[in-house]
Amino acid sequence: MPINYPVLMPVWLVIVGVVALIAAAAFILRIFLVTRRDTARTVGDIPMAASERSQWVRRVDAAAARYRSGELDLRGLHLELASALRGFATARSGEDIVSATVLEILDMADTTGPRSILERLRRVRANRRPLDTNPLGHVGELLAVWEQPSFDRDPDAAADAAIGEAKEVVTRW
Repeated sequence: MPINYPVLMPVWLVIVGVVALIAAAAFILRIFLVTRRDTARTVGDIPMAASERSQWVRRVDAAAARYRSGELDLRGLHLELASALRGFATARSGEDIVSATVLEILDMADTTGPRSILERLRRVRANRRPLDTNPLGHVGELLAVWEQPSFDRDPDAAADAAIGEAKEVVTRW
């Protein structure tokens, strides 16, 4: 009886296997790259018509008028201004921040300050004014500043400052 030596695998089968492995690795890499979180958020690229912008200025003015008439206290004014700025920032940036927390807003913003959100908040609260030049970061920091002064000694000064800051955001951004 003759001895039959083992038959080796053909070369073309090895080449097909290597190509299949490379294609699978490329497919998995593409999935990770396409579905990863977008960290390059450009804020403020959505154009806004003057009539739409004036709608937000009117909301700020209405909140100011309600405060001056005694209908709102300082806390109520800050809540009204925060609502107006959240709506404006949502319309302006395309990001849904109406129900986002301050930390989430600051996480969305590409900051010009410290990368650590908690460090940014600590500095903002210590200085009692926003420090970020990025519009969305500025709004987030402004909301953080407005959380505390409901118990200020001079509520009228805090109200005037808040109204001025809100108008500045709505007219500049």
